[in-house]
Amino acid sequence: MKIFLIFIAVLFLLIFFWFFIERHFLITAKADIHLSNLPHDFNGLSILQISDIHHRQFGGDNSKISNIASYLSPDLIFLTGDMVSRNETDFSSIGILCSRLSSIAPVYFVFGNHELDFSGKKREKYISTLQNAGVTILDNSKVTVYRNSSSIDIAGAALIKSIYRDENRRFKNLSTYSLSQLNSDLGTRKRCTLLLAHNPLIADTYAQWNADAVFSGHVHGGIIRLPFIGGLLSPERRFFPKYTKGVYHLNNTTVYVSGGVGKVRLFNPAEVNFITLYSK
Repeated sequence: MKIFLIFIAVLFLLIFFWFFIERHFLITAKADIHLSNLPHDFNGLSILQISDIHHRQFGGDNSKISNIASYLSPDLIFLTGDMVSRNETDFSSIGILCSRLSSIAPVYFVFGNHELDFSGKKREKYISTLQNAGVTILDNSKVTVYRNSSSIDIAGAALIKSIYRDENRRFKNLSTYSLSQLNSDLGTRKRCTLLLAHNPLIADTYAQWNADAVFSGHVHGGIIRLPFIGGLLSPERRFFPKYTKGVYHLNNTTVYVSGGVGKVRLFNPAEVNFITLYSK
């Protein structure tokens, strides 16, 4: 019994030390995604996805992230929400990072749940910070990108606050987000479409909308990742969420979930994501 207790104590001590060591890691997770509807002119399109930075800093103004972007030289950069946390008021750091990123490639942003809590002058300040840094904000909107005679749409669904927290700021009575709501927000899908949507837990709706590829974050990789199981917990305090990190296939829709950069995490290092799209 004594040996067992010593073993447990040593194990917890090792985990404790690893938690602080892992906080210094920022990895680049890479994936190749093959899409049936991707025009051949876009074959090999590279995307750097950055999600859920919150308060986290890797170098001054997250210079390590912009250095990675510069080295990888992606065709597009997607910011999939929660670049800052809801209690932040100074957006200068994210503005500097976004300016650096937009000098490398076109940058597209969609709101996360923390940013949906911004209102009034704070929301205006945040939006102007991103826009002045050269970021295209997709607030329930689309842009069409052309290569030669081909085109694809990049769409951003802002979603709604009530899918994250109820009116009492709790997680009990969360709203759904249906296909009709997505159609109302974005219209129908017309061509090959890359959808930015912060929350992957409603991926079934994105698949019903026929998005070709979806880029999400929000779940922080499940906070703690367990071998052979995956992510343990969602921000909504739900155990073993269905979509936590990596590639998922739902009929003709491929969902890519970033583990993100910020928040408390264990066996789940901070990451940015480098995704290359190929035509099938």
